[in-house]
Amino acid sequence: MLLTLCTCVAACDMPDFSYSGENGKATLNGNVLTLHVDSSPDATIGSSGDFTVDGKALPLAPAQRGLLVLYYQGVTDIREQASGMKAGIVAAKNAFAAKPDADAKQKLKDTVVSQAHQLTVKMCQDEANLKTVQDQLNAQVPAFKPYGDIFRARSAEDCIKDNDNDND
Repeated sequence: MLLTLCTCVAACDMPDFSYSGENGKATLNGNVLTLHVDSSPDATIGSSGDFTVDGKALPLAPAQRGLLVLYYQGVTDIREQASGMKAGIVAAKNAFAAKPDADAKQKLKDTVVSQAHQLTVKMCQDEANLKTVQDQLNAQVPAFKPYGDIFRARSAEDCIKDNDNDND
């Protein structure tokens, strides 16, 4: 059954991770990050910093390639935090399904809230770091500019507040 599920997922070509930003979307499939922005062709960034626009590889200086590697890594960091949150939700649902007593339920709730907050803090910091790299790419790689507004300009603190308010 697991093999069938994996085959179905692979057949659908489902992305490993997708982030919809203010002005576009970043999708991570395997080791290729694709940037989607209206009125611009798709761009891809490989794990080694390769950068293509509309399927055409662009020449890069070592510093530019390094920034693209950091950008790619930033997206994978956010994906890891999001995956951790999803796994935590599943684990919490399973734990509550066992119908713990009131004291155990409160401890479990406190643990879940604490871990979710820790993951949110890490993800928000990753997003702020990624925005910094995105801004550097905008300045140093002219071909990146159409894709340079996907991640929002907000501080990690604002991100945490936004997420805390969503969970109230």
